[in-house]
Amino acid sequence: MALVRLGRVVRAVGLKGFVGIAGSEGALAGLETVVLRRGGGEPETRRIEEARPQGRVWAVKIEGVADRTAAEALVGTEVLAPREDLGDPGEGRHFWADLEGLPVVTVAGDAVGQVTGLYETGGVDVLAVTGADGEVLVPLAPWVEVDVGEGRIVVDPPEGLLGGEGRGGRGEKEGDPETRRRRWRGSRPRS
Repeated sequence: MALVRLGRVVRAVGLKGFVGIAGSEGALAGLETVVLRRGGGEPETRRIEEARPQGRVWAVKIEGVADRTAAEALVGTEVLAPREDLGDPGEGRHFWADLEGLPVVTVAGDAVGQVTGLYETGGVDVLAVTGADGEVLVPLAPWVEVDVGEGRIVVDPPEGLLGGEGRGGRGEKEGDPETRRRRWRGSRPRS
């Protein structure tokens, strides 16, 4: 059973045992149960009694959490759900569990690597793609097409993103952290 991370308990909400879960964006509304995982502990399945949006978090009443003290004890707990319970994420949206391990290729068909990580940046999420040239960070931007049905991600990268001739013209060592910082600093959109 593949578990998908929905968010994390960030605070208690009110006095009746509601927890505030950040990072969910609505997936909690349609679930009957969630899996709670504290640190390196064993996952624990709990029933959801009520879930509603409240500001930037979801206020969720979880079975067995009766008061604010019990809710505060869950702060920092990771909230997950089995992938099969989540259904279709919607047009243009993807669950991390669906992207992990997918091959990434350019529009020309050149292999870039395989998705090995995801960074949530608060703006555009960034895929960590590991291939023959090491790790490359690929923002989930308009020039990235995720095709879960075909089992691949196709990128039409801007110059300098992937490197090498015909792959963005990087010409610099990818593994050099200073090079990576300079490239990413220069590639952020300006307003």
